[in-house]
Amino acid sequence: TIPGMVNGSLETLTWAHQTQLTQDDLEIFDTPKERADATARLAESAPRLFSAGLNAIIVEWDLAKLVPKTAVDSYGGAVWCMATNHAQTQLAVGTEDGHIRIFDITNGSLVYKSCFNKVNSRILSVAWSHDDKTIVTGSADSCVRIWDAATRTVSVRMTLPKEGRDSTLVWSVIVLKNGTIVSGDSRGRVSFWNPELHVIEQEFRALGADVLCLTADETGHTVFASGVDPKITQFKLLAGGSIADSAANGVAGKKKLVIRPKKWQLAGFRRYHTHDVRAIAVSSHLENDLIISGGVDTQVAYCQARPFPNENPHRQPCFPPLNSVISVASEASLILQRQGNTLKLWALGKAEPASRLLADQMESGQALQVYQRQKDLLRMELKTKTNLLCSTISPSGSLIAASDAEGPKLYSVTYADDSRSTVRVRRIGEFPPPGFVPDFSESQGAVLMQFTPDETRLVIATVEGFVSVVDITGWKSKQFATIRRHCGHRTTESEVETDAGSSDVPTHPGLARHQAAVAVETRTITSMAVSKDGEYVATSDSTGSIIVSQISGEQQVVVPQLGQGEKSEWPTALAFDEQSRLVIPTSLNHLYVFDVAENAFTEWSQRHSLADIPHTYNMMADCVGGVATNPEEPDCVYAYSASHITRVDLTLPPGPKRAVLNVHKRKQIEHEIIAKVVEEKEEADRRSEKQAKRKRKQSVGAQINGHSVMDVDREPDTPSIGDKAEAAVNDDDVDADEPYKGKDWESTVIARLREAGINAESPHNFRMTQRYQNLMHASFIDKNTMVVIERPWIDVAATLPSAYHRHKYGA
Repeated sequence: TIPGMVNGSLETLTWAHQTQLTQDDLEIFDTPKERADATARLAESAPRLFSAGLNAIIVEWDLAKLVPKTAVDSYGGAVWCMATNHAQTQLAVGTEDGHIRIFDITNGSLVYKSCFNKVNSRILSVAWSHDDKTIVTGSADSCVRIWDAATRTVSVRMTLPKEGRDSTLVWSVIVLKNGTIVSGDSRGRVSFWNPELHVIEQEFRALGADVLCLTADETGHTVFASGVDPKITQFKLLAGGSIADSAANGVAGKKKLVIRPKKWQLAGFRRYHTHDVRAIAVSSHLENDLIISGGVDTQVAYCQARPFPNENPHRQPCFPPLNSVISVASEASLILQRQGNTLKLWALGKAEPASRLLADQMESGQALQVYQRQKDLLRMELKTKTNLLCSTISPSGSLIAASDAEGPKLYSVTYADDSRSTVRVRRIGEFPPPGFVPDFSESQGAVLMQFTPDETRLVIATVEGFVSVVDITGWKSKQFATIRRHCGHRTTESEVETDAGSSDVPTHPGLARHQAAVAVETRTITSMAVSKDGEYVATSDSTGSIIVSQISGEQQVVVPQLGQGEKSEWPTALAFDEQSRLVIPTSLNHLYVFDVAENAFTEWSQRHSLADIPHTYNMMADCVGGVATNPEEPDCVYAYSASHITRVDLTLPPGPKRAVLNVHKRKQIEHEIIAKVVEEKEEADRRSEKQAKRKRKQSVGAQINGHSVMDVDREPDTPSIGDKAEAAVNDDDVDADEPYKGKDWESTVIARLREAGINAESPHNFRMTQRYQNLMHASFIDKNTMVVIERPWIDVAATLPSAYHRHKYGA
């Protein structure tokens, strides 16, 4: 997560990735080989991210260090919109003063180049044509303008009608491949403009309020719109009544070519959000196009674009369980939360201990009865230029470490009494010590920090890939020392050579490995874990590399690559279990366990591949963000994401592929099946008892009739009509009871449970609870006592501004 600037404004984002040589480059590189090599270097380079807002600053972000790389003035006040041309060499910026300004972004630069003529209104939206010869803008004066990129003048002005006295605000414009211009405005209308006649061909009332964003797929045959009315509306281009994707421009007959007229049609809509949708995009680089949207409700929703609007979306939580937003002081029962440039300290509440009988009957994951609620102890706003990159609290709660882009800071925390009514926080000077980063390092910011369990060391992972171990035993006297510096994540030849030459502190260079330039330029450490005995620290980076280093020694172990071929996997979290084995959940919802002492994956990991992981766990939409371990269960781990907590026993096989994992759903299914079988058994017992009574009655009747009908003059083998009827009834009862004779009811229950995905004859592994939603953190603070921190979206929604009100008639 890029932290951003403190109190910064963000109105627009844009990506750039130059892959073609400019005219100047063609003059520099003479031979075809030089040009081919230069083009290959451009293609392998990392994409660039630009942002701007009402503070009139255009910022390029360093995707590896997560800090601003370059910042320039817009020279025109607040920036409302930005767009790169298709050659990815120029950045067009629309500003408050009515100018379009062009910035040169070739070869990693960000330099002001030129300014277009002024209009008497702010520029709200901007887009380039596919040949980069024209620029289209939308303004606050009801106008859509087409600019000549060479002369920097307006070539065409197109005016939208007003509604009342206020001008129409053109919030969004895009240009399709065929030159068609699409605009969205404050009337809630989407307009399709003829590229030759410059008039509106079709106009739709897409939303009930302002259209804030537009996007189109790669073919230009599908357009999506959304805005203040959080309805996502889809438009499709039809040719002769068929979707343009599958229809040719014309149909060749024997004598003439039949031209199919093309028309745009409103194809469908869905509401994936509760508040304004501010951004929408279609990702076309995957096997299936994805439509991605986000807005004021803080949720990012995405789904496949082709089946829209019949596809249900996946939603990313507003507070994913990543990047050390929450840290827990287990000994002191304290929680540290990081938000922006603010640290919040909470004291956990107290709960009634569960009796053994109650614990046995309790549903898995059921909360204990709380008799004292959590307490807000401290809110500390730090004076930093950027928002905080990371924070952590020591197990005893006496030390807090936090870092912004400029460097880490250490604070001592003291309490006036046991009730913690008064909390005093003091920044400790002389921290960080010299040498925690080398002298040639350009940045001292830390992306992750963690205390060792005995609080004698602080492990710091920096933005440049260093993992430094700092001795903090003398913090009371402000005595700190950098013990060693691990460089396992710095893998280019130049980095390894430079690190090997460092002599200020014991430095352990990494191994030079070939990595693409894009991987190196965006490489940052993403996860860190310290073993329970304080002996090892494990770190992983955005390239998928995992390094295990000794805290007090020079040993470094590179974990083998996860996955194979196209099934390559990236670690999403790291944790050591109670036996100091490294547990690694991955992006494909797989689970690896690495034995550091043996320098190999455990037998459980080697025996059970991704294909053996239960389908429900494997297909969860969100990846595991953390792993918790219970001191009472050394062979079990608890993997959690924003939507579930799953208990995995590493001594058992994963279990059936289609098993029901949710313990609450599992118990419900078991109860329903057992109740149904019990009902059938009771019905069978009633029928058997009824049949037995009939047989006894018939036997008694036969004895009486045997004496009374001795003198009756009829054939002995000819039954009467009454005998026939009774025999028919008895035969029906016998046939009805036939399936239940000698039936094994226990086997029936087991068979039906197996059909429902519950194998009662094998242990239930991967036990899952989905009781908690938008889960941010889970960890054990004592034996068999887990603290779970969730942020229900309904609580987030209560803090949001009012949403667009839809009139419901007839309600």
